[in-house]
Amino acid sequence: MLAEGYKEYNTGRTYMARMGDWRGNKDEEIPLDGIGGVNIIVKADVHRAGGSLNNSEWCKTNTDHSPGINFPSYAFENQAETEGFAKMAKRAGYQVIGLPNYVVWHIDTDEKPGNA
Repeated sequence: MLAEGYKEYNTGRTYMARMGDWRGNKDEEIPLDGIGGVNIIVKADVHRAGGSLNNSEWCKTNTDHSPGINFPSYAFENQAETEGFAKMAKRAGYQVIGLPNYVVWHIDTDEKPGNA
């Protein structure tokens, strides 16, 4: 099992959260291999796009026959949930991009008082 986000486990991955600069262009885009679950913006047609994944692996893994790309609770290309979602979207021909300079503050964030 590989756990992400814990300093005790060096995965060798580059994390987008450490790449950005809030003073930079918020619209800058970078290609991603996978996504985390803090803030995901998805076009509705991606969730309706199951029909574009007409390959044998998709048919074998999509055992619930859901109508589109979802956040799988099963392994898809050795990934699940948000990471699996990114793999499915890429397999269907969609781009998976990140906005490294776009800052999302949680309501209980202490870093910048007054931003809530």
